[in-house]
Amino acid sequence: MMHSSKQTWLIYFFLVYVTACLGTFVKPKPAANVNEPQQIHIGFGQRLTDIIILWSTKNNDSSVAEYYTGNTNSKAIKGETIHFEGNPLGCQYLHRVYISNLTPGKKYFYKVFGQDSDSTSSQYSFTIPDVTKPLTYMIYGDLGLLSANLQFLKHEVILDPQKYSAIFHIGDIAYDLGSDGGRRGDKFLNAIQPMAAHVPYMTIPGDHELFPGSKDHYRFRFSTPNAGWPMPMYQLWYSLDAGLIHFVCISTEVFFQDKDNIDRQMKWLEEDLEAVNEDRSKHPWIIVLGHRPMYCSVNDNSEDCRKTDSVVRTRLEDVFYKYGVDLFISGHQHLYERTYPVYKNKVLAFSNRNPRATIHFTVGSLGNQYLTEFSSKPGGPWSANVVSAMEMEIYGKVKAFNDTHLFWTANKAMDNGVVDKAWIIQNQHGSFDQVVIPDPLGAAGKQWRKHNQEDDNTFINLNFFYVDKDDYNTRVTVLMFTFIFLIFGICFRKKILNSFRYCCINHDKCKNGQLIPM
Repeated sequence: MMHSSKQTWLIYFFLVYVTACLGTFVKPKPAANVNEPQQIHIGFGQRLTDIIILWSTKNNDSSVAEYYTGNTNSKAIKGETIHFEGNPLGCQYLHRVYISNLTPGKKYFYKVFGQDSDSTSSQYSFTIPDVTKPLTYMIYGDLGLLSANLQFLKHEVILDPQKYSAIFHIGDIAYDLGSDGGRRGDKFLNAIQPMAAHVPYMTIPGDHELFPGSKDHYRFRFSTPNAGWPMPMYQLWYSLDAGLIHFVCISTEVFFQDKDNIDRQMKWLEEDLEAVNEDRSKHPWIIVLGHRPMYCSVNDNSEDCRKTDSVVRTRLEDVFYKYGVDLFISGHQHLYERTYPVYKNKVLAFSNRNPRATIHFTVGSLGNQYLTEFSSKPGGPWSANVVSAMEMEIYGKVKAFNDTHLFWTANKAMDNGVVDKAWIIQNQHGSFDQVVIPDPLGAAGKQWRKHNQEDDNTFINLNFFYVDKDDYNTRVTVLMFTFIFLIFGICFRKKILNSFRYCCINHDKCKNGQLIPM
């Protein structure tokens, strides 16, 4: 027994000695830098050439962003710092810097820092969109830390940040920003930082952002183009001109949790849509983004989008119809759905060619882990495609190629596979309320009227003996002569038929050797 005890003590002293020796060679892992900027994300300012950078720190510090293009001297811009006491267990110091008048198509590198020597971030980059080229935008709603494919979604953006000009998160952010004393919001913004620090991350509020515990978190943590910071409750909406597309981002929560601002938003919305319709050729496509949908096929009949007197539909549908809103994209319902052009619960066409009503998309399936919603059948004949979130989590992509052709795809977040796609072809942008008579001369006539308005003192300039390619005058000439021959044939059809009959009879007589009377 004593011998065994002696061995045990020898082993014990040997382990202590080895541990002490290793301690002299293996340095402990340094503590994390508490002053390092985190939750870095960017967004557009008043224009696509303006960028807003936001980040958070645990300690109070100044707000500075330094940026350069790679072949120019760097510039430093000072911003503002806010102490956000509503985030008791998270980062309470929020920072914002506004950079304006950047160059389209240029890639910029940047880092953010404060006065403290250890408060400098890593280097990030972003590219200002070139609106002369077709641009692609990623759109989804209802994304949180529990979403099954958050990592895959990030990788889709990280692998090629220039692939997307912006990401639109249309409500229900983090589930919820204010949960767990604000730590949930901190974790979510850190999770999306790899993509949101490179691609403008634009947001609109959903019902979760208007919950009492998250309302201030949304107003402080994000910044929108036409509002101060923190964003006031009476201005949680904005619009953005993005080349061929005019994005209108609204708060559907004014109809439910924020009713004091219904009239304010509706007045702004009509003024904004009226302004863009004054010259629709500048931004022919109008896309409205809002959290709650007008139409849906979920089984739960208590949802607003399932009711015949839907609040969202009652408030918005006539406005969209009046000003010719092409697409309305929403989330809230945890599934994917696309409609045909629909107005007042009626399908106006089972086609996306020259639609005379708004087409609706719902991309909320990323919220499936928080609430699973089922759809056993289409909600109406207007439903073109519906995919339950039980099958897959989906995000959307929209790309305007020109003023007549826009392409939409719904992709699986897990592997980017295409689930649904649709071309929207619109040759007559504007109010759906107007009777549109298609131009029989097509694009050639439109082009001629646009560039050749000289008055040559003639009623119409016909090229009777000259045909070159497919110009406007040639098409008018062909149409005029076709019309003249048609009228002549109708008026003299009997005489023409009798003459033809007489010729045939005489021809038969000649063949039989009979004399034809003169």
